[in-house]
Amino acid sequence: MEVAESPGDAESLWAPFHNEAEWELVHFLVKNIGHTRMDEFLKLDIVRQNGVSFENTCSLLKYVDKLCTGPAWTCEMIDVEGDIVAEDGTLKHEQLELWQHDPVECMQELMGNPAFWEVMSYVPERAYTDVKGENHIYDEMWTGDWWWNMQKKLPEGAVVAPVILSSDKTSLSQFSRDKKAWLVYLTIGNISKDVRHQVSAHATLLIGYLPVSKLKCFHKKTWSLAGYRLFHHAMSLLLHPLMDAGCQGREMVCADGYLRSVHPILAAYIADFPEQCLVACNKESRCPCCLVQSNKCGNLEDWASRNMADTLKTLQRMRRNKRLRKFDAEGLHAIFNPFWKELPFTDIFACLTPDILHQLHKGIFHDHLLQWCMSIVSEKEIDACFQAMTQYPALHHFKKGVSSVSQWTGTEHKEMQRVFVGLLAGAVDDHVLIVICSLLDFIYYVQLQQHTDTTLAAMKASLKTFHDHKHVLIELGVCEDFNMPKIHSLQHYVSSIQALGSADGYNTEYPERLHINYAKDGYCASNKRDYVEQMALWLQCQEAMHYKSAYLAWRRPCEHSDDDCLSAREKGVSGLPNGISPLMFYLSVKAHYKVAKTPPCRHLSIDCIESDYLAFEFLPALEQFLVSQLGQRRVIQPIRSDRFDVYNHLYVVTGPSIISGHGQSLQKIHASRRIAAHGCKAETPARSDTVFFYCTNHSLSGMQLAQVRVIFNLPDHFGSYPHPLAYVEWFTTLQQHDPVSGLYVISHSTRNHCHNVGVISVDRIIHPCHLLAWCGREISKDWTVDSVLEKASFFYVNSYIDLDMFLSLE
Repeated sequence: MEVAESPGDAESLWAPFHNEAEWELVHFLVKNIGHTRMDEFLKLDIVRQNGVSFENTCSLLKYVDKLCTGPAWTCEMIDVEGDIVAEDGTLKHEQLELWQHDPVECMQELMGNPAFWEVMSYVPERAYTDVKGENHIYDEMWTGDWWWNMQKKLPEGAVVAPVILSSDKTSLSQFSRDKKAWLVYLTIGNISKDVRHQVSAHATLLIGYLPVSKLKCFHKKTWSLAGYRLFHHAMSLLLHPLMDAGCQGREMVCADGYLRSVHPILAAYIADFPEQCLVACNKESRCPCCLVQSNKCGNLEDWASRNMADTLKTLQRMRRNKRLRKFDAEGLHAIFNPFWKELPFTDIFACLTPDILHQLHKGIFHDHLLQWCMSIVSEKEIDACFQAMTQYPALHHFKKGVSSVSQWTGTEHKEMQRVFVGLLAGAVDDHVLIVICSLLDFIYYVQLQQHTDTTLAAMKASLKTFHDHKHVLIELGVCEDFNMPKIHSLQHYVSSIQALGSADGYNTEYPERLHINYAKDGYCASNKRDYVEQMALWLQCQEAMHYKSAYLAWRRPCEHSDDDCLSAREKGVSGLPNGISPLMFYLSVKAHYKVAKTPPCRHLSIDCIESDYLAFEFLPALEQFLVSQLGQRRVIQPIRSDRFDVYNHLYVVTGPSIISGHGQSLQKIHASRRIAAHGCKAETPARSDTVFFYCTNHSLSGMQLAQVRVIFNLPDHFGSYPHPLAYVEWFTTLQQHDPVSGLYVISHSTRNHCHNVGVISVDRIIHPCHLLAWCGREISKDWTVDSVLEKASFFYVNSYIDLDMFLSLE
């Protein structure tokens, strides 16, 4: 039974504002408009006539100040004594500001947020793909070994709150590169990683702005070391509350309403490689996780992990003796008070997580693999391959090649990886292709959102394959050695995933996305002087609006459920059913297809379809389809005077994937007509995408590949048919593998030296398929993106186009 709110309740719901309209106005103004424009808006007659409670920005912000906020911002001054002597004979000093939130209060805010009660875990879990428990699943942090080991060290009934920190320095403006902010974020592993990575969920909180200074009170020789020490001192002040809370625990009301004794313990630290070395107090030429020698980074060997107690002992001995052989051998910096030395139950070297963005996409792929291949195959040839690459839904097409790209981002790197193996399969030596495939395989396995012992073993095998064949690059003269820290870092990925869950949960892409909300927007709202303080105050105002919005959402629940807030367990992380291939399981949850309500091309003649869509055998193929569906006696034979309604494309709706973690998506399949040249506009060629479809049964052997030429409806006089139809040209079946790349090799299916064609119902289409033409050592000059499917003889079925296909077609 619903109870109507009394006038008093309604008033308190919107307090301190008078009503819902006033709240919505304030919410819009604070979120989207600066103070100057806000003043101008509030002075408009139409606004004053509506009787709002505030006349200007100042009075509006006084109302905002009455709203509840999260943990308060505080500023702590840090006095830095330099080594340069001033004119008065004393050492120069510099006063710096550390703006901070209490990390324990922030963590308490996350633990008690009722919005997370369905995606919160308080105990570690074991998950397996099989009933016997032989194939372990690793995805969320609570499925990793770290949580289980930590739970044993705490009193019975205590709850572990795995603290995940990330820090990064960022430029605040592309015009003023000297304006920087150093942000530190905090989240907890109790919350599902899918929710942690949603900016709108506010599951990752900013806990501090570290001081950024040029430290002019130091000489150039000591400036960098002073900066390292300043970072650790500021982090010690920032994280000091975690020391007592981690040891003794803190009583907290959790998201489900229960009171628990919670121990916040640093479990993971997300940072790029230079900052990982800064955290670990070692030089950038060395590994922050183990004691590998700088000239042995290129070998696949096991080295002893760095040990906190030994490292602290070495640093203290260095502090006393000034010269120490072990200090130099371990590649340490003289940071004698690292921030992590008193954090309870913490092994900082095991906390450093894989960095998919900087180590794999930008490092291994772009800085190394791509450059090696460009040294072997000319830039001109690689550009030609990318220019003639076949199209695929949402795949970036490099129309000018890749050598002319001036600014690379993670998106461009990932787009190149999707086609890299197929484009170079015939252009490089087999041994080089093995190196390419092994590194790409490793990168793809790392990105899986759910790992098993099987996928981790495949990761290890890919890395071993690379090391077994990498010598070919030295023989070709494209590199001198492999003593690169980023290549060595790949050895630590498997152990990190086993301890902390899948690596996608610790990708540096997500903290970098938060810079927009927590730094750049605040800087733009400031007057650019003493901007850190203004950014903190601006954020406090934004937090107040968020808390009010969250409260209203809780008091008035949304009418629809939010699928994005489902935990990984609710999405089905229990593994694949026995006997079902990954592709079949992924495709079996396909819901349906979608087409336009009204076909955009109405009453097209068969002549038009044959010429504009290149569907030269449309009429006999349709006749054969009707006979097979209805029988010879019941069929009304189509004739050339019949008219057809034709679609430009259809969408295949694919369900959520338990392999890659992708949610439900729409895959667009084009089958558009040729448009003749008109005026100054050149001719637009017909586009016909390739697809997987079920031919006989729902299994890999029952799948067929085809190129969709036309998507159409049967005219009414043929009777009703439940689905639109598609005229397709078939390819050969998935039987032949390329022995080196492992990709399926297919060609056009022919009959009497003509393309084998047919008509199918569109409900049999499963998924778009990406084909890459086999081009050999040199690509044909007349191949273009529009003609390559017609002119090439053989094609690779590109399994690297996405993670689901990668696992399904391996």
